[in-house]
Amino acid sequence: PAKVAHVTANGADLAVDYTLPDWPEHVRAYLGERDLHATVVYDSVGGDTARAAVDLLGKGGRHIVFGWSSHGILEGSALTFTDDELAERGITSESVLGPAMLEKAGGLRALETRSLDEATTGRLRPAVHRFPLAEAASAHRALQTRGTIGKVVLIP
Repeated sequence: PAKVAHVTANGADLAVDYTLPDWPEHVRAYLGERDLHATVVYDSVGGDTARAAVDLLGKGGRHIVFGWSSHGILEGSALTFTDDELAERGITSESVLGPAMLEKAGGLRALETRSLDEATTGRLRPAVHRFPLAEAASAHRALQTRGTIGKVVLIP
């Protein structure tokens, strides 16, 4: 709930808690008002959560995998498809890591420029958790238990 509230407070049109079983229904209700389907899923979770998200994609939708945090925490791994499944669904699916993921969103330079502009005006407020280097174990625990929002930085 705290993460959903945080995302909503930062301007999201819709925020859902993907650990709740009915989260896809909330997305469908939101999209249904516009008779739309999701056009892209940025998947960092994998497993059943990713499958439910991909089921929200319409024809021509894109599934971009950049991690699978469900591995070892929830039951699951990276969601993959056969060529036949992709053709049947009319979607594309690819795995990307690091800056390559941002390129999928319209180009890294354009995103950097927009982000800096938004930060300058105060509309973008990065979420960063800082831990002293001596508390690295606490930082890892916070990440493993999903107790953070945004980035985790160790301060020497």
